Amino acid sequence: MTGLVIPMLAAAFLPATVLAASPEPSPPEPSIDVTLTPIVAPRDPAAIGTVRVTLRFDGIAAKRGEPLLLLPLVASNVDTVATVLSGMAVRDGRGALHLSVRDVTLPEAGMRDAVAGGPSRAWIADRATSGPVTVTYTVPAEATLPPRGPAPPFSFSADGGGVSAAGHVFLLLPPGDLRYRATYGWDLSRAPSGSRGVSSLGEGRVTAAEPLDGAQLRMSFFMGGRIGTWPSPVPARGFFGAWQGVPAFDAAELLGWTGTLYDHYARFFGQRQSAPYGVFLRYNPVNAGGGVGLYHAFVTTFGKGRGSDVGRIRITLAHEMFHTFQPFLSQPGGLESSWFGEGLATFYQARLPFRFGMLTPDDYLADINWTAARYYTSSMARVPNSVVPARFWADTRVRTLPYDRGMLYFATVDDALRKASAGETSLDDLVMAMLALEHQGKATTDADWEMLLRQHLGEQAVTDFRAFLEGTMPVPASDAFGPCFRRVAKPLRRYELGFLTDVLSEPRRVVRGLAPGSAAVLAGLRDGDEIVDPVPQDGIQGEQDQLLTLRVRRDGRVIPITYLPRGETVDAWQWERIPGAQAPTCAL
Repeated sequence: MTGLVIPMLAAAFLPATVLAASPEPSPPEPSIDVTLTPIVAPRDPAAIGTVRVTLRFDGIAAKRGEPLLLLPLVASNVDTVATVLSGMAVRDGRGALHLSVRDVTLPEAGMRDAVAGGPSRAWIADRATSGPVTVTYTVPAEATLPPRGPAPPFSFSADGGGVSAAGHVFLLLPPGDLRYRATYGWDLSRAPSGSRGVSSLGEGRVTAAEPLDGAQLRMSFFMGGRIGTWPSPVPARGFFGAWQGVPAFDAAELLGWTGTLYDHYARFFGQRQSAPYGVFLRYNPVNAGGGVGLYHAFVTTFGKGRGSDVGRIRITLAHEMFHTFQPFLSQPGGLESSWFGEGLATFYQARLPFRFGMLTPDDYLADINWTAARYYTSSMARVPNSVVPARFWADTRVRTLPYDRGMLYFATVDDALRKASAGETSLDDLVMAMLALEHQGKATTDADWEMLLRQHLGEQAVTDFRAFLEGTMPVPASDAFGPCFRRVAKPLRRYELGFLTDVLSEPRRVVRGLAPGSAAVLAGLRDGDEIVDPVPQDGIQGEQDQLLTLRVRRDGRVIPITYLPRGETVDAWQWERIPGAQAPTCAL
């Protein structure tokens, strides 16, 4: 009896921590540490030839036979490094992991979803992972696959002794919707002398202030090597800019202008604290002057000739930076709602800089007319919005509709609001109302926009909006852009490529569907000619007098064919300055 009691008595006096079963340790917070190592080219110590990528994950797990990592094969018409990366090595807490490769098709995702859909490459673990996982692989510093055509500047570029790319094309990530504590850094020990490293988070090794999801990781931008920055050194918070290569303009001056505009935007949208926000400039031989908004950053490109027009680049910067602050529609997903995001940004890209005194009335007017000319001469001007997703990359005239038609629609709404309220209400108020819904956690839809239209302008505004989505052409009033301007009709020629536009979005661009009597035919282009280089169209579509040169392969020879891609003349709406109107009274 005593022998039985003593252990129980002893146990009664043991600390509770000894008696309780040890709790399972909580899994570590998901984290990712990205380190990029630019490596000089073998035959040119001033150039970067490859980049070694090191990814260290914590808080992730994969079972045997499950995908550990994924990378889409194509991101927004840009080939990723999925098929060209080399030297992959993977280790976890138990040692080396052996991965097999499988190509899979993921469900299509929206523009802002965490993981892109479509054909992807999966790396499959040969056993269950244990502990932190470190992945290393090498990628070419210059995109090695031929460009597919018009696309955002995501791919690797090694121009001018630097290297840059978006996470879209090289970041291998686990499947799922994890949010990661993210750190970006650089190892410049093998880079050209004088190299620096900058990312969307800032210069050098930086940890994001908040956890990032897969979309934000992939929408980060990286630029290293012999690059320039404004200001220098890069500040820990607020605006900064970086450029790669040697543009034909003062990059520091341009980025200084952009930094001032960023501060105006922040005040306009009521932001009191500014996270790091980077603007990246680099050379682009295709569609120079275009850009793309990314996570806490955007990228714009410069080229030669018209591609170095600082005025157009300023407008692009103003447009892309507006995306960082503005509201978006969550549904319908993807490109079907791009009329809202792109239309708003196009509407405000010159209006706000003009309002802030950063553009002249003539600058403002030129931007309005460039957009209006491209839209009102387009043979696709009345195509329903529902067609945009399927034809976005195949036809430049469809691709530009969300921008141009969207801008003109918002001009009609702004004008109606101002006139209905005697100037007390404008589109600014509806934008802020949509943004407030987002901040409340609401997934905004067309119905939310219709609610605001109905509240401020009545049922007819909702009917007009639905007609706009069906393709009705918006025509702003003569004074819709301000009291200094009036609407006039001008004869302009339609953009006419002269053959099927689908050709230019295909991997092998073989001409077919030539239009009899078109400028392309008269210049000597033939069905069956292979177009050697990608053809930029978004910009040229808005330029009435810009020639198009195609390098085509025919009978084993490459020959240039140049023509003016214009067809019939139509009356198009434009706006002009009213004689005697004074600049201080022009801005809305």
